[in-house]
Amino acid sequence: MSLCEPALAQANFIFDWNLGEGWAIQEVHMRGCYVVFHKQLGDLLLLQPAIARLLAHHGGPVRLLTRSGHEALVNLMPDVEMHSGPALSPRRHLYCYDPVNKSATRSIFTPALHKTCILPSVEELGWFHRLLFRPLIVPGLHDEYIAEYFWKNTPVPTSSPFPMPRLNRPPAEWRVDGVQPGGFVLINPTSGWRRKSWVTTRWAETVRHIKARLQLPILMTSSSTDWQMAQCAEIEKLTGDPVCSLSSGTTLRNFLWLCANAALVVTVDGAAAHFASAFGTPSLALFGPTNIGNWHRATPINAAIQAPMGEDGTRRMRDLQLEPVLASMDQLLGHG
Repeated sequence: MSLCEPALAQANFIFDWNLGEGWAIQEVHMRGCYVVFHKQLGDLLLLQPAIARLLAHHGGPVRLLTRSGHEALVNLMPDVEMHSGPALSPRRHLYCYDPVNKSATRSIFTPALHKTCILPSVEELGWFHRLLFRPLIVPGLHDEYIAEYFWKNTPVPTSSPFPMPRLNRPPAEWRVDGVQPGGFVLINPTSGWRRKSWVTTRWAETVRHIKARLQLPILMTSSSTDWQMAQCAEIEKLTGDPVCSLSSGTTLRNFLWLCANAALVVTVDGAAAHFASAFGTPSLALFGPTNIGNWHRATPINAAIQAPMGEDGTRRMRDLQLEPVLASMDQLLGHG
């Protein structure tokens, strides 16, 4: 017996030498699959229904190759394992859901017999995708909700209808010190893209409106870039006591806990809106130039409002007025 035989048996694959063809892998039984995805947090959450579909068909766990900073989110996805570093254990199937070069590179070096790529647009296809993946599935996103698009085009059988993205509840140790579940409102006024940010004075008026309606503490979060922190500081200055800024002072674990345990989340288009929906937290998302059909699916407790289209055909957040936002919020809270 050679030293490599136990490892081969454990990995459930066999190498065969075929004259004229070289080494080939013959599959025996490889449970689970690989998923490769390196886009942003909110995008990764919207992939969860497709991952659940793969899990139901291939068995678990699904091994997810993604950004190292996404680990806290991945920990809340049922039967999904974060895979760091090189993937050495072979699987029958690998599925890639984004056009990012890093995803293609990791797909090349990940041992899988069948490698499939599902993308939203043919414009995202590179020459290397056609060499690496079979099949390539790119019917086109158009105005479809992206979570349903990825779920629908994942090429494994299912008899279930589309499920909305869902996450497990964050553990208690992810709580922000001094904050009690359900006893606060969370606002998230910034995004990674500045064009998604709303007018600061209108945020201040929104904070006052929330305080008058709910009589709950209002917490504010953002990322730690200079312009985001400056906007949060200006909102805090304009509102005073009604808002407590946690800008740059929270981890991803804290942020997930806040989205799961708030009485209400009010946010610009971004991860906070997706997290709130996945946790069953009431939320209102403010949209500007983004296609609202791609990034929001309304529920009785998760609403969205979009800026009107300008004469040049562009939607801008500065054109989203205060009154329709407050009216949408009142309707969501049952005060309309």
